[in-house]
Amino acid sequence: MGDSKSGQIRSLLDVTEAVYGRQWTAGSGRSGSQPLLFEAGWVRLGCILRQSGPTSIVALSQQLGVSHPAVLQIAKRMIAEGTLADFRDRRDKRRRLLALTSHGRYVFQGIFAHQQLYEQLVFERLAPADLLRVLSKWEDMLNSEALVDKALKRISVIDIYPYSPEFKPDFELLNRHWIEQYFSIEPKDAAQFKDPEATIIKPGGKILFAVTQTGVTVGACALIHIDDSCAELAKMAVQEDFQGFGIGRQIAEAIIAEARAAGYQEIVLESNTQLHPAIGLYKALGFETTSTGESSDYARGNIKMRKFLR
Repeated sequence: MGDSKSGQIRSLLDVTEAVYGRQWTAGSGRSGSQPLLFEAGWVRLGCILRQSGPTSIVALSQQLGVSHPAVLQIAKRMIAEGTLADFRDRRDKRRRLLALTSHGRYVFQGIFAHQQLYEQLVFERLAPADLLRVLSKWEDMLNSEALVDKALKRISVIDIYPYSPEFKPDFELLNRHWIEQYFSIEPKDAAQFKDPEATIIKPGGKILFAVTQTGVTVGACALIHIDDSCAELAKMAVQEDFQGFGIGRQIAEAIIAEARAAGYQEIVLESNTQLHPAIGLYKALGFETTSTGESSDYARGNIKMRKFLR
């Protein structure tokens, strides 16, 4: 979103966010849901670093409009949470830089996507009207319409894109997060992250990505060629802030459609029984358990499933 649009929206966010936060908590329908406070200092700092990369404390202080100690206080909290790291500038050892960790990039990819959808929605409400006139009526309008309901509907609207090189970091980022959260990265994972084209695409497979209306990648899934009649569904991941909106089902259905179009007779997959939402989705999509507990290509694999394509 352009600077002029963002500037117009920014002046309204104090009022808007208070209403949006109340509606999100009351109406999102997600267990334990918390309002997304886009104006919170740590959220703004993380989004700046996601867009700009390593940035000095001086520059962050200027962009956030807060003092150096305030930036350091926010940074201290984020470092403790594992989303931020600080280091000395190689070109100027006197200057400290802040940057997102791998976990931080994952977290703020989801937050940034939510924020862009939110700001897009706000701007669309402003565009047809005179800004100054809208300012005086803004809060009443927000209270009279279910803004969160509209936002929730927009979150589930995604576009599906095939693999291209610019998606490579997202493929690793999304999958590395859930694997490291529950298990550990294995050699086969590392090889696929390092070169998805050589390990998945060139042997005849596909990778699809779920992308929001504002262009942020929030999901991925691979189809790996086994032989002329069989393919494997693998490396399915949805950014956790976008889970619960049907995105996993959409991207899995797209992979199944690709497999059917390619002439495969069946799709198999390996998973782990502690991943309850994933197992539930696979069953809903028509996958049936073929075996449990036996060895697989992955140490974490303890269930195999299969779906015949008719």
